[in-house]
Amino acid sequence: MEENHNTDAKESFLQKDSTNNGTETEKQVRYGTRSACSQIMVAVVQNFLLIAVGMSFGMPTVIVGALDHKVATNQTKMESPNLIMSDEESSWVGSILYLFHPVGALISGYLLDILGRKKVMILVCIPFFLGWVSLYYAESVSMIIVGTIAMGLGIGFCQGPIISYLGEVCEPRIRGSLTLISGVAGNKGVLVIYLINAFVDWKTTVWISAIIPVIAMVMLFFLPESPTWLISKGRLAEAEEALRWLRGWSKKDKVLIEFEQMVRNVSKSSKTANGNNSAKKSKIDKFKDDLNYYRKPEVLRPFNMLMILFVVTVVGALVPIRPYLVELFQTFGLPIDPEWVLMLTGIIGITSALFSSFTVNKFGKRPLSLWSTAICFVFTLILGFCAMNLHWPGWIPLTVFCICFWVSGYGMLSLPWMLLSEIFPMPIRGLACGVCAAINSIFTFVVTKTYVNTIALCGLHGTLFIYTFIIGIGFVYMYFYLPETEDRTLQEITDFFVGDESARNFKRPKTVRQTRDTDILI
Repeated sequence: MEENHNTDAKESFLQKDSTNNGTETEKQVRYGTRSACSQIMVAVVQNFLLIAVGMSFGMPTVIVGALDHKVATNQTKMESPNLIMSDEESSWVGSILYLFHPVGALISGYLLDILGRKKVMILVCIPFFLGWVSLYYAESVSMIIVGTIAMGLGIGFCQGPIISYLGEVCEPRIRGSLTLISGVAGNKGVLVIYLINAFVDWKTTVWISAIIPVIAMVMLFFLPESPTWLISKGRLAEAEEALRWLRGWSKKDKVLIEFEQMVRNVSKSSKTANGNNSAKKSKIDKFKDDLNYYRKPEVLRPFNMLMILFVVTVVGALVPIRPYLVELFQTFGLPIDPEWVLMLTGIIGITSALFSSFTVNKFGKRPLSLWSTAICFVFTLILGFCAMNLHWPGWIPLTVFCICFWVSGYGMLSLPWMLLSEIFPMPIRGLACGVCAAINSIFTFVVTKTYVNTIALCGLHGTLFIYTFIIGIGFVYMYFYLPETEDRTLQEITDFFVGDESARNFKRPKTVRQTRDTDILI
């Protein structure tokens, strides 16, 4: 019976050729449908937390679109006169979410290694709930800003554990797809809050939104902890049980090879980070060793690459203008009410991310990123010309907006977050995810906060032309320095950054593409 079960699961073992890099022989494991179902279940549970994240990202657009003095209705001004915001206040509400995001990201980066991925994801639901409560009971713009700060902390807190957790529990064959499905959940959150806002007032929208983090907290209790983290803490029995859960509630013998490989790799990574005699070293020497480790190519090169990609994708996806979409849609004279255009952008975000999750394994991350960046370059340029000719029919900028949002969501916007779970060595993966997310948020805060000032200085068309130039530079960089990580093990990706191989030559292994055999997740 057990033999038949193994056959049904289609489990096979392939010998990995490691003679080129000098590492010890590894075995690559392929699991069946049950394993995929377990990991999909993990992604579904995490999606509730990511929906809460997406709703928080959509919140400034809803609040500014309802309470900014330029767009607020007479009824809103009469009902909530103390909440009507000036341009300066609107710029703070639209951007301060990103300013406090890094604080949460940095804290979570350290807590990840202390408490584990699961506990941090559970804790993060608290600031989301408190943020919505603060918004609902707000009697001044200051209280709205306080609620926004709480959500910014929550967003920063959760991105590190979510990305680290998915990268460590998923098989490489579905890691990219499940990461992108998580992106779809974030877009669902944006759509959900836009949909609610289209039918009810902003205050009722806030009250309904507070329910989502409570649901997420309850569901996260049922997930297992990351086996990699448990191994790093010496809790091998719990790690094996968690791995069996994640591989379709399999028996011990079915996960034995992968589990032993994970133990070896965690041990190897720890020795690399700390040195063989770290226990005998002083605290100052340990600090110097840690600092030198962060300067190594396998850490510094992916970090520099991610920083450039974050700049390009934030600008290319028009993130700085999103809190001001209602006002912007009115400026362009779109033929649809702004609230329904917001819903349309939410639908576009979901379909693009969902389509990307189903095609990334077929086409690879590098091709999708290159062509989506090129298309965004062209249509952001066209949008700049539309801003120079506001008398053009409203359906022209509406079409350009839709294309920009769809294409950027399909390729370039999700690229850094997919790479974030793959390109850093295990000893600093959690901390690196938190730090990178923090720096990305600081940049997003700066460009969003200064959007109004940039418009005043360069005009709307000038701002869009500046964005176009940045996207073009980003395309050139991606072409020369962006490697293809699809169907590569985490160790192979780390080895690439250590070596001097050209990114254009670091392609998907042909044997893996042909057989779809999965790799061992480190």
